[in-house]
Amino acid sequence: MARITKKDPKEELSKFLRHDEERNQQKEDRRKVSSQLPSLQRERRRSLLTRLGSIIVVCLLIICALAYYVSPYADVSTVRIYGAGDLDAKSLVRASEITASDKVLDSLRSNQKISRKLSKTFPEVGSVKLTLSGLNTLNFKVKERKVIGYVKTGSVYRKILSNGGLGTKALSWSEVDHDKPLFIGYSKTVSLKTNLKIFNSFPDYFKDQVKMLSGNTRRKTQMIMVMKDGNVIIGNIATIRSKVKYYNAIKQDLTEKSVIDMEVGAFTRPLTAEEKKAYGIS
Repeated sequence: MARITKKDPKEELSKFLRHDEERNQQKEDRRKVSSQLPSLQRERRRSLLTRLGSIIVVCLLIICALAYYVSPYADVSTVRIYGAGDLDAKSLVRASEITASDKVLDSLRSNQKISRKLSKTFPEVGSVKLTLSGLNTLNFKVKERKVIGYVKTGSVYRKILSNGGLGTKALSWSEVDHDKPLFIGYSKTVSLKTNLKIFNSFPDYFKDQVKMLSGNTRRKTQMIMVMKDGNVIIGNIATIRSKVKYYNAIKQDLTEKSVIDMEVGAFTRPLTAEEKKAYGIS
């Protein structure tokens, strides 16, 4: 006899409802995906066009740069010099070895090399910065070394630079900056370097008062300075650094232009007429 199995109608109905809900959810999911596809496609096209546009712009820039580089517009047409002071502009350009057939971009890339070359040729030049104006005009922005003073050589004067070197250009008396000290009577480079080193070690307030340093001394250890107020200081190169700090106090007690001898201790005496003439003091 066949066995009869009873089925619960509610369970069967529940299965049917769940199946129907799942099918409806799948349809809804498919509709959502279908609605998102156009938006996703538009985003992909936009991204693709952006990348293509970037590539095209870069390629155009490269083509323009190459076209400029091989064209006559990339050749140096003019060189302008700024901040060179007494230096001759044509001499600077010649020393840089830049010619009209050189490329502007190559010259700019060689900035450091050109700067070192000009500093070696002209002691006055501390550094040079190259910049571009327009398409092919090179600008030399020269930074000169600080001028410490001037040394008289024969009948002309040369700048004494912050690195101890001498300027290349021979200057006349009218071209000298008279606020800077003048070094005269130095026939030996060693003595000039020694006195210059000592002078640079003085406090700024004292250096500003010095008008002239004389190498015409009776002893190698002696140092003579003519001050702007007309007094003359005589010192020993070994001890003068520590004694100049007393100058301002000493000069306040002077009633006339005097010699202040600081070689051994410190004593003063009035300048003679011959000494005033020798030191150019009126």
